Amino acid sequence: MTVISVAALVVQLMSAGGAGAQGEQAAGRERGGPGSVSTNLSALKSEVSSLSERFKAARERRRLQAEKEKQEWEREPKTPASPGRE
Repeated sequence: MTVISVAALVVQLMSAGGAGAQGEQAAGRERGGPGSVSTNLSALKSEVSSLSERFKAARERRRLQAEKEKQEWEREPKTPASPGRE
């Protein structure tokens, strides 16, 4: 499993009443019918897909930013290391 899918699984477990969550969400989980497992699984898959897309978008933004910085670095005029020595 990737880090993103593990994180999504933990988030889903906590919001569904597992992994120590208490209160209304946990009570709702106990009352759930047989369809609630498939509903939770579907929600988890959706969450993983969403996180995966967000991660890909962030990675692409970072790649573009690095490329832009590299181009700016290459365009800067080259100056001698010690201008006083000639």
